[in-house]
Amino acid sequence: MKIKTTFSVFLAAIWFVTIFSSSARSATVEEVFSGINKLPANERQKRLEEGAKKEASVTVYSNTGLESIRAYQDGFAKKYPFVKIDTTRLQGAKGLDRILLEHRVGKLQADVVGVDFDYIEELLKAGVTGRYDTPEKKFYANPFWDKNGFWYASDYALLVIGYNTNLVKPAEAPKTYQDLLNPKWKNDLSIDTEPEQAVFAWLLEWGEEKTAEYMKALMRNGTVARNGHTLQVQLLCSGEIKVAVEVYAARVAQMKHDKGCPLGMNFTNPAPASVGSHRGIAKSAKNPHAAALYMDYVLSAEGAAVLAKAGGLPARKGAKAAYEEVSNLEEKGVRMLMMGHEDMPKVKEKGYKLIEEIIIRKQLR
Repeated sequence: MKIKTTFSVFLAAIWFVTIFSSSARSATVEEVFSGINKLPANERQKRLEEGAKKEASVTVYSNTGLESIRAYQDGFAKKYPFVKIDTTRLQGAKGLDRILLEHRVGKLQADVVGVDFDYIEELLKAGVTGRYDTPEKKFYANPFWDKNGFWYASDYALLVIGYNTNLVKPAEAPKTYQDLLNPKWKNDLSIDTEPEQAVFAWLLEWGEEKTAEYMKALMRNGTVARNGHTLQVQLLCSGEIKVAVEVYAARVAQMKHDKGCPLGMNFTNPAPASVGSHRGIAKSAKNPHAAALYMDYVLSAEGAAVLAKAGGLPARKGAKAAYEEVSNLEEKGVRMLMMGHEDMPKVKEKGYKLIEEIIIRKQLR
């Protein structure tokens, strides 16, 4: 009898420890969202805010420009003053490497991570982001959100040929990429040292052979490679360069109106465009409720408005850009070649190889 009693107590102890451990286990980020998304809209929002108040902070790794970062940060802080937001700007391959390294060693600091469209595949393969189903996705076309909820994009980027209107008459400004090969532009052209978006678009539109030939001809025409798309717009503004091969339309319009710069732009046919910053909530997020609020805010009508005011191009349906030159482009007949990460297997490796050989190392034969 004593042995039976002892054995029964032992079994009961195991059962208690098992049940207690199971209930004590913290829910994963995806489990938190799964439960919240089953709630009615008002209750869902209430639950997110209650959780965010307890978390009290959210950390964001962003690859966008400083003005967009400040706009989102200020707008979010105003809407949710009980959440302290800390944003770190990480760009390009170096930003991706930091995110992957922190994730690999289990020390990812960010709750929300953002990368360019040509880097999101690496995050997905590494399993950095978790599933999150935001109610705001219905206001975006399919290219701007992942069907599994691993990332969302609120904006898009668009490239144009930019020029200084004091130095180049609008009627004489280059309107096509072929126009840039005209000898009259020799030594007056500028291109970024990282022109991936333009090169990827050329590869998709022209193929590898024609793209390589074009890039070599462009560099033979005295095109100077400079680091920074924003820098090139600033140099256009000051008159230090006449024409920029591929600069962001939104930045040109912003500098023209806000700084009074003598700038003009021409949209090529097609105009290279890409889905903007791909943001996802980290699987390891320490502040999942605040992260969800941030994601919803960025994708909201309010988020689109602050993005436009900061000079960005919102992708949300019904949202307008702040400047007429970059608004209602499809109605104006601008044909955009919109690229997403699904296009990258076709062009990424080839594009980087051509940039390194032709733009950086100037192998022009």
